[in-house]
Amino acid sequence: MKLDGTATLSAPPAAVWAAITDPAVLARTIPGCQGLERTGEDEYAMTVSVGVGAIRGVYAGEVKLTDKTEPTRYVMHASGSGGPGSVRATVPITLEEVEGGTRLTYDADAVVGGAVAGVGQRMITGVAKRLAGQFFSAIDAELTGTAPAPAAPANANVTPSAAAVSDTAAQTGSAAPAAAPAPATRFAAPAATAAGGSAPAELALAAAGGGVLTLLGVLVGYLLGRRA
Repeated sequence: MKLDGTATLSAPPAAVWAAITDPAVLARTIPGCQGLERTGEDEYAMTVSVGVGAIRGVYAGEVKLTDKTEPTRYVMHASGSGGPGSVRATVPITLEEVEGGTRLTYDADAVVGGAVAGVGQRMITGVAKRLAGQFFSAIDAELTGTAPAPAAPANANVTPSAAAVSDTAAQTGSAAPAAAPAPATRFAAPAATAAGGSAPAELALAAAGGGVLTLLGVLVGYLLGRRA
């Protein structure tokens, strides 16, 4: 299954590249994303939620970035699975400087398995492009500084840096405690996005790309959410 398109973003390629390969930004802008976790060099795991009518569920996806030529090109390999079936996709992404910003071009090639394979391509394409538009609008808001400030999770834990601990110890004359092991690198979406509150209900699940361009997320999520 093929899915391609373009988007024009209001920033130079270097800034766009930084945004679409930043897991923290993507966790805020991918519709339905509950969180992204870095699992290796240019590799991520993510979870997305479904919330359309009677369809409710959480699905898992993985993303890997290869063939990177900063700031003009990379290839995203992603997969997602859930009750309705599975999707694997390869998405070459290119960035080209144009007047007023950057033209981003994507060309997804997806393999669908399970019950979701019966969903019509025209329907999938229409929904995916609408979700991609929603994602690109959110990315553009990040780039232009018009996005709302992300809310910190209520249970967020802040681990002080070693330098800060040492400085405090020097001032108080006490010995600095041993540094705690670094926590896993996880990027959580704001509560409204994680719950699907910002996405129109009829657009179903938006899943996944991690260091991702969301297009794949759009495709994977819609396929998995369509047939729960």
